[in-house]
Amino acid sequence: MRKTSIVLIVIIAAVAVLLYSCRGDGNPSGNATPQSTTTAPTPAPEMGTSAFQRPEPTSPEEVARRAMTVTFTWAPATDESPTSGFRRATQWFTPALAARLTSDVRYERGPSLQWQQWSNDNARVIADVAIGCSGCPPDTDTTAHRVATITQTAVIGDTPHPVEPEITVWLTLTEADGRWLIDNLTY
Repeated sequence: MRKTSIVLIVIIAAVAVLLYSCRGDGNPSGNATPQSTTTAPTPAPEMGTSAFQRPEPTSPEEVARRAMTVTFTWAPATDESPTSGFRRATQWFTPALAARLTSDVRYERGPSLQWQQWSNDNARVIADVAIGCSGCPPDTDTTAHRVATITQTAVIGDTPHPVEPEITVWLTLTEADGRWLIDNLTY
């Protein structure tokens, strides 16, 4: 009886973690091989709500991880485009970068076929982000460089589908007023 109870508790906990991580909310070059410096991933906040607040991240790694998780986690059925993720992550960008990344760009072709298919399937695209520093310049008191490797999974119904290829983003963070913000990013 005791073993059954323990197994049941472990299964319930695993299901709860899976369901919580799938809730609605957040250019590979092969040159960098970032190594994760984070512990357990923190799911992106639910989109369109502010039901809970997390403590403000204090390290460049945590800022980079949170920003890239929110940026690359999408709900194509409700998001206008991948730019919606950048809009949700502006709190971790400098004002100049936020303005550049979220400007209202008009596309002649419309959304990609993949985006449209995800929208039709009511898919959620979940980002898993690893932060590293392979080949980064040394940190200073006010500047840090990091490399983010983003692995996305499209979840359609209850079925996960890996999204290829991984995305690699090089980030420059600056510290001002005791807070790290992403000042530049390149693919």
